[in-house]
Amino acid sequence: MALLEVRMTLRNTRPWIVAVIRLAGLAIFVLAFLQPGVAREGQTYVGWKCASVAASFEQNLFLKPGGHHESFEFLAALSGLINLLVPFTIVASPICALLVLRRIFAVAIVGCMIATWALFAQQQISPLVGHIMWIAGALLVVVPDAFPSRRPIDASRV
Repeated sequence: MALLEVRMTLRNTRPWIVAVIRLAGLAIFVLAFLQPGVAREGQTYVGWKCASVAASFEQNLFLKPGGHHESFEFLAALSGLINLLVPFTIVASPICALLVLRRIFAVAIVGCMIATWALFAQQQISPLVGHIMWIAGALLVVVPDAFPSRRPIDASRV
């Protein structure tokens, strides 16, 4: 019942509230890069360093000859994909016709989050405050698309 109430509340909100939610999410997402993101073997890594490592794994998937990759390489590359999909979602957000594309991005982002947590479990990585902010910010960017703010046109009134 509570989910239905949230859905109806977001569906009936004004478009500027959705923009504020997205921008707050983007701000939290960006600030996460300045916070300690993860810890492994007593070493702490700041969010921007995590993003840099993930980006290098993304490049490695395309540039490594032979095509043999370890599972952690794929998981790290998927983790880094979030850093590309969130800005694309923000850019596509003012265009109503791109709702389906934004929903695809949202599903991909959640899938990449799951890959990130699988990587953490596999490599004994502990999430820190920056990771929590990164996830929360990304979710705030995509959640308005799960509950669209625009009301459908009532055909009987046309």
